[in-house]
Amino acid sequence: MTNTAEQSPHKPLSPGLLVLLAGAEARGKDLLIAQARRRYAGDPRLEFPARLQTRQSAHDSEHIGVPRRVFRDIERAQGFAVSWQHADADHGLTAGALEALDAGRIVVIAVPPAAIDRFRAIWPNVEVIPLASDVDAARPSSQRTPHASSVRHSGDIADAVRRFNRVLDTLAARQFSTARG
Repeated sequence: MTNTAEQSPHKPLSPGLLVLLAGAEARGKDLLIAQARRRYAGDPRLEFPARLQTRQSAHDSEHIGVPRRVFRDIERAQGFAVSWQHADADHGLTAGALEALDAGRIVVIAVPPAAIDRFRAIWPNVEVIPLASDVDAARPSSQRTPHASSVRHSGDIADAVRRFNRVLDTLAARQFSTARG
């Protein structure tokens, strides 16, 4: 049996929230998502869907590698809520993620910054969490985008994990009330 927001004592205050952890390649997005998936495994308010991609990935469960032919068949059958290209691979989030959003849940996924607009086109309630590093901080301030919910990664992954968890906790508190409705 799958937990849903309706089975929880928490009631969503608004439609589901799509949370995009966005950052450049090799910034640790997948590691933060994998850790959060474990930490919030029993929390029915949050979902961390796996995404399909045309490149094999043995290091985590967030990516499911499929041949390009299979990926294209799923696209033609409109089986993706959204798909995008990044790092010489095609990526797709299955339409099942929309069901979780329709149920009022928070859906969290790591994406490259170039894909953000594709997600905003499919869901009205999107929160982008920029993942920045010391390399990003070294850029002139005119080239940086400040964000209240950003996660800084300066080589201390444990600190980045704590920061990301605080952001998710804040978003969950904002998204859900603890009173029964």
